[in-house]
Amino acid sequence: MKFVYPDIGYVFDFEKSPVYSLIIENQRMLLELMTDIQNQLQGLEGKSVLSENGKQIAIEKYAEFLSQFCPFSINQKSLLNKVTAVLAKTAVNKEYYLKTMQFLGQLEQYLMEIAFQLKGDIVFQKVTADALVKAVGVEFRDEYDSLAEKVIDYFELVTELDRKKLFILYNLRSLLDDEETIVFIDTVIKQGYNVLMIESSEHTLLPGERRYIVDSALCEIG
Repeated sequence: MKFVYPDIGYVFDFEKSPVYSLIIENQRMLLELMTDIQNQLQGLEGKSVLSENGKQIAIEKYAEFLSQFCPFSINQKSLLNKVTAVLAKTAVNKEYYLKTMQFLGQLEQYLMEIAFQLKGDIVFQKVTADALVKAVGVEFRDEYDSLAEKVIDYFELVTELDRKKLFILYNLRSLLDDEETIVFIDTVIKQGYNVLMIESSEHTLLPGERRYIVDSALCEIG
């Protein structure tokens, strides 16, 4: 996977390094890049290009942009929708179909029994596995001692429930100390994730991190 922004003379090739940090000290360029990425994530046109095996791929499908880390929640709507769909599909597969139908039948009978206590002829729409899973409000446990650990778990869930993506992180380094970042980078490399850390200021260069800098005068330093 490769990421290119035409105003920056560098190709971020994640086959060569899974973790890049891009330091942009020029505020105008930083804003333009962030806006371009956000627009493409919403399906609009932009200048940034993401490719794989020499073919351009849609940023909205193959990239995740994380900019809010305080607070940061794993329970993103898109992710919850995907896990709900997976659970509903699993409930009616060959292994669970009979058990699911028995449970839904018992639930429907229970609802009819309690409805009988009320006046009026109450009817229920057919109870389905999909409706049941949605009704219980599926969420992931979101209690962590480490922000880095939470972000890594989010990477894992996105990769498992959706597809392998480029994770673009904005100013995460400002919230992590060097020790925590070293563990974060090491885990990213071991798990095979692709990460582009975009920062507005420079931090300590750490093992496993490949850095590129655009300074305030738009001079580029590799």
